Amino acid sequence: MLNEPEFGYDWAIEAKEKLNAFILSDNHPKLIDYKNLGKSVALAIPSPDHYLLLLYTLALKTQKDQVSLFNDKALMCSLTMISVMIN
Repeated sequence: MLNEPEFGYDWAIEAKEKLNAFILSDNHPKLIDYKNLGKSVALAIPSPDHYLLLLYTLALKTQKDQVSLFNDKALMCSLTMISVMIN
């Protein structure tokens, strides 16, 4: 599983990379304003019910905590299940 190529629709991979970058850089304002992040994010988040859980989770992070991501490969060309670990 070393450096497996990622398969998925261009918009799904673009949205995942954009959201991951905002998560890792603690750019919560951009994550909160996700409806203005472009077409790729709009396609990736057609309804907020699952996405809002990410925001609730990130709200628990303190300044001394580190965030890491796992399980964020695109599945079935468009489904990404970005998972966040706060430690």
